[in-house]
Amino acid sequence: MFDLIDEQDEERPYFETGGVGRSHDFYTGERQHRREMARIYGRRWLPVDHVSRLKEKGSYSTLNIGTGSVLLMHGDNGIQAYHNYCRHRGYKLVEEATGKRQSVVCLYHCWVYDRNGKLKSLNGTYFDHFFEKEKNGLVPVRTEVRFGVVFIAFSDDAPDLDASLGQFGEFARVYELAELECVQAKDYPVASNWKLVAHNVNESLHFPTAHKDLHRITDFDDAGTYDLKGDIVGAWQSIRGGYNSVSMTGRSGRSPMPLVPEGDQQKINWITILPNLLFGFTADYVMMQWVWPESPGTCFVRHFWLFHPSETAKDDFSHEAVFALWDKANYEDWELCERTQRGLSNPMWAPGQLSLDEEVVSQIDAWVARETEEDEG
Repeated sequence: MFDLIDEQDEERPYFETGGVGRSHDFYTGERQHRREMARIYGRRWLPVDHVSRLKEKGSYSTLNIGTGSVLLMHGDNGIQAYHNYCRHRGYKLVEEATGKRQSVVCLYHCWVYDRNGKLKSLNGTYFDHFFEKEKNGLVPVRTEVRFGVVFIAFSDDAPDLDASLGQFGEFARVYELAELECVQAKDYPVASNWKLVAHNVNESLHFPTAHKDLHRITDFDDAGTYDLKGDIVGAWQSIRGGYNSVSMTGRSGRSPMPLVPEGDQQKINWITILPNLLFGFTADYVMMQWVWPESPGTCFVRHFWLFHPSETAKDDFSHEAVFALWDKANYEDWELCERTQRGLSNPMWAPGQLSLDEEVVSQIDAWVARETEEDEG
């Protein structure tokens, strides 16, 4: 067990009554969506990528957040995020999800930016003495890296990142998160509010009915909630006897990561950095799953699968059994989320009672509600 992480006190108030869901407008309202985009996604530090996807100079990735787009590039001074548009007329520069290039060319009027975001060439666009090329590079976005995770913030007054991460570093250290390799990534469109996806991936109560493959390997009844410091929530869940990997086969020849405590080698540690990044920490791989809001009723999920470099370097390395399980489970989950969205979109829907196994669901909603509460006066 993790020495610095405690399970929740069984005498805590939540166990007296459980929790209750939020209002119809909380999950479907345009006004609530705008508050979330402004006060959470527009103000807080957001985890956006893993360093293993941006290892070499010139490597890049892109991400759409709300109505904007961000370009992450590995330049001469490390990884830096920029607003993904040309300074000339606002043309969106890069559409590809990932790649490598030493310069970025606007296909509208051929403005060229180098891998450090500087404007290199106007390529024939006529400007006179009033134009200063050095002031027309890509617009940077605040960028930090912690534990192998790239974070950005659109606001100058974002809350302190290290304080927000709280005890997350203990999990990152044990699972050597900064050293892992992302071997596959996949995006999924989901026709539901982003919070319903965050709920779904933070409880295993639905495994017996929705995920036969997961339920065969994991025990939803042998689980618990962590009491974590920072803007993070989490729980643990046991892997059943006879299995050593959460995959379609349930078995793996991969060695457990060396720092994972013996008591956690038969567990999944589900840890979420609020608002939107879930980690599934297992002894032989780590899963990262983001949910990004698009509208009150739509979002997209970005899923990474990461493995230890000592395993990926082997000639017989394969992650297919892991990917097969989660890709199937993801589509099962999106059906659940989309049907839930359709149900609670009915204005007659009333919040339901949450069980003792849905505590993290209640914690997520409470955190979002605090972040978006109406100003007094």
